[in-house]
Amino acid sequence: MAFSLAFALLVLGGGFSQEPPGEASRVPPLPRIVPETFPPALRETVKRAYEEAVAYPWDPSASGHLGMVLQAYNHSDTTAEICYRRARVFDPSSFRWAYYLSLVQSEEGHYSEAVLTLQEALRLDPDYLPAQLKLGDCFLASGRVEEAANLFTEIVRRHPHSAQAYYRLGRVLEKENNLGGAGDSFGKACELYPNFGAAHYALMRVYERQGKTEASREELRLYEKNKYDVPDGGDGLQAELNALYTDPGILMGLGIEYGNQGKLQEAVVKHEEALRFDPGLVGAHINLISLYGRLHNYQKAEKHYREAAQLDPNRAETYYDYGVLLLEQDKFQDAESAFRKSLELDPHNAQAHNNLGDILQRQGKLSGASGEFRKAIEDLPDFPQAHFNLGR
Repeated sequence: MAFSLAFALLVLGGGFSQEPPGEASRVPPLPRIVPETFPPALRETVKRAYEEAVAYPWDPSASGHLGMVLQAYNHSDTTAEICYRRARVFDPSSFRWAYYLSLVQSEEGHYSEAVLTLQEALRLDPDYLPAQLKLGDCFLASGRVEEAANLFTEIVRRHPHSAQAYYRLGRVLEKENNLGGAGDSFGKACELYPNFGAAHYALMRVYERQGKTEASREELRLYEKNKYDVPDGGDGLQAELNALYTDPGILMGLGIEYGNQGKLQEAVVKHEEALRFDPGLVGAHINLISLYGRLHNYQKAEKHYREAAQLDPNRAETYYDYGVLLLEQDKFQDAESAFRKSLELDPHNAQAHNNLGDILQRQGKLSGASGEFRKAIEDLPDFPQAHFNLGR
């Protein structure tokens, strides 16, 4: 089937008509925002944006900026969608507001609406690659697989150095059960960006279906190593949103990515930012035990251990990470207690069994140490350190 980008950008069923901005009936009412319902760290930002939108009700930038602030906190915020619709009425020639509107519609699962909005946006700026990729995503999500395949094929032809485009084409080909083509596309994505975690995972899945066990294991290893790493999509408008972004889970995810890259200070900053917006995020406290420990800031690591244990006393990893922290300080008795507590909650943690065995061995309790090493091997048969310790 012959295909061009121009075909994909045609609005199905005719052109998108905009009535004159002066038509009051076209303007959705400004949603009522209560800044006090937002997390404390966000309230002032929300308050300022809302007051500006109220003060300048016909200004597209005021409504649009409020939409950005709301979307930055919640990607599928219906009030953000209303703000972008207002901005589009006031400034129908703006690519920015159309693109942001499509992102919200996509997050809400309104893929057919997002397709129409993206097609209109791409009439205004046909060369914005992130919008082209998002259109393909929405085609695929709405079941329009052939249109997605045609669009991604054309994008790959025009942008042969886009790892994101090859990855998306691979997803479509896999959905069509074209495993050879999917593997080639995922492989090309990994070649263009070797740390592309999602592409390695997708390639692992293809190899698994093809019965290529060793290749599948290698891709799984690369995925685990680069789990949170993705290539820069060159999306300047999304970058502006990210600068406002305050979702604690995303901030923690960035922190984990930095930690995996060995950027410990950056990892700490992102985790602390996440906790600023959600002090009850137990996972962030747990991760900071390890991060501060690796930075030898034992006082702060201890502080986050106390907070994690208080928030949820039944998380085994809290006590495991605390045990590792104590081992680094040669506090063997306390570390033993921490590992035992961790194993009460998760009896199959091979690392905890091995560490506990090492402590018992230091204490001359050889029988108990051997038992722990054996339990570690039972839970993780390919655990080389446990085999070594047992054989000593």
